[in-house]
Amino acid sequence: MKVIIPGGSGLIGSSLARLLISKGHVPVIVSRSKVNKNSNIKTAEWNPHSEELDSKPFEDADAVINLSGYPIAAGRWTKKRRKLIYDSRIITTKKLVSIFEQLDKKPQIFIAGSAVGYYGDRGDEVLDEKSSPGNDFAARVCNDLEQEAVKAEKLGIRTVRIRTGVVLSKSGGALAKMLLPFKMGLGGRLGSGSQYFPWIHETDLVKIFLYCLENTKIGGAVNGVSPGIVTNKEFTRELGKALKRPAVFPVPAAGLKLILGEMSSVLLGSQRAEAKKIIEAGFKFEFENIEDALLDCLRK
Repeated sequence: MKVIIPGGSGLIGSSLARLLISKGHVPVIVSRSKVNKNSNIKTAEWNPHSEELDSKPFEDADAVINLSGYPIAAGRWTKKRRKLIYDSRIITTKKLVSIFEQLDKKPQIFIAGSAVGYYGDRGDEVLDEKSSPGNDFAARVCNDLEQEAVKAEKLGIRTVRIRTGVVLSKSGGALAKMLLPFKMGLGGRLGSGSQYFPWIHETDLVKIFLYCLENTKIGGAVNGVSPGIVTNKEFTRELGKALKRPAVFPVPAAGLKLILGEMSSVLLGSQRAEAKKIIEAGFKFEFENIEDALLDCLRK
């Protein structure tokens, strides 16, 4: 299959493209400028914010996997940053559906990358794909993105919205940002530590994208999280153990709110999300518990 990946130049997109190639597919990463010039991964230029409706990169596509989005946890949510977070997801998704409408040959499947932030802060409530959305900023962004994505279904395109948890990877991402204080012996839980921490190993996440791509019976929302969910306190304890460092320096919730403002909800919010649909569809996780996932990510 020819698989177009808007926003695919980052950690997940690059990993997914390599997996697709290994399975005989032809991925094409599209972004505002050509990337991976020295790689065997094909690339194309596409600007979703251009007034022109450029459909050329999507012609003859069998599938589109949209990973576009300004980092939601890049810093305090200023007015400018909120706009970047929102527009980079919603405008891009709208533009893609508009392009699908114009294509003579439409893709068979559209996979939209969303996040478990869709659910908002829900405490101990068990969340599956049928659970309602939250109402904070991150939840509204995810919900609005998904509402735009499902419009592709009216065009006869099988549509999947993958709600991703915190991705643990050997190659960077969220885990790399956490390592320094732990290596210095200054790591610890965030706030009370009782909030659930929906994580997934990078290997399993890209395999879920592939599984949804190839399994024609899967549609709608899919929680891209590990079945071995833990609380923030349990995660920090396991990370400290894996690094052989103490994890006894908690970061007070009040301090995070003071420094990060509303963005602190990403760190203090709780989503006890279950990977119900993908497990029922027969998917097998390689990393089901946090200890194995961390040890693999930290292995040199």
